[in-house]
Amino acid sequence: MKYRVLIVEDEVEIVNLITKRLDRNIYELDVATDGFNALELIEKNFYDLVTLDIMLPNLDGLSICKELRQVSKETLIIVVSALDLQESKEKAYNLGADDYIPKPFSAKLLALKIETLLKRRFELTKTHYRANKILHYDEALKTFSILGENLSLTLSEYTILEVLYKNQNRVFSNDELSQILYDLDVGNILQTGIKTHIYSLRKKIARFFDQELIKTIRNRGYTLHEN
Repeated sequence: MKYRVLIVEDEVEIVNLITKRLDRNIYELDVATDGFNALELIEKNFYDLVTLDIMLPNLDGLSICKELRQVSKETLIIVVSALDLQESKEKAYNLGADDYIPKPFSAKLLALKIETLLKRRFELTKTHYRANKILHYDEALKTFSILGENLSLTLSEYTILEVLYKNQNRVFSNDELSQILYDLDVGNILQTGIKTHIYSLRKKIARFFDQELIKTIRNRGYTLHEN
């Protein structure tokens, strides 16, 4: 599965330098060249990581950082700015940024930071999901079980649950789940089909556990979260 990354930068040359360094086989990239466009994309999509320039047309990067952090606690944020001031750095970190890179910068260095942050985040997620207490996932046998009893799942249900399970707390939209099934040539790819699969998964899990593990995030999609 590709990492989804949003580059928010109004200088075309810098955008080109960054995108050339990021492997399209690993990253799915979107670009926003002004603040309003960035907010629109953030509201529509989940991103694993966002790079944010501070000085943007229409809306500055720090305001976007604040809005993004309110929408998603999971998205990694790297602020990239010509404002190499202690005050700007402190404000960015206080607003939820994970890193701050002053301009001018090396595109290679930024690409390495993006790779490192994402690997670190997903390694922590991997450790978490393998230590799960309620829903047990056997990757070798390709099974899910609760209290020692395997869930009887269709291929589409299994695929959706595996994606949610391996990316706990990340929100997947109907479109994203449909695209995953389509790419794997699995099952019904219609949005109504996704809703049906989620409903069926919830019923099957509810036979063993009375709390809703698969949660609906209004206007965004679905996520799996276990305490």
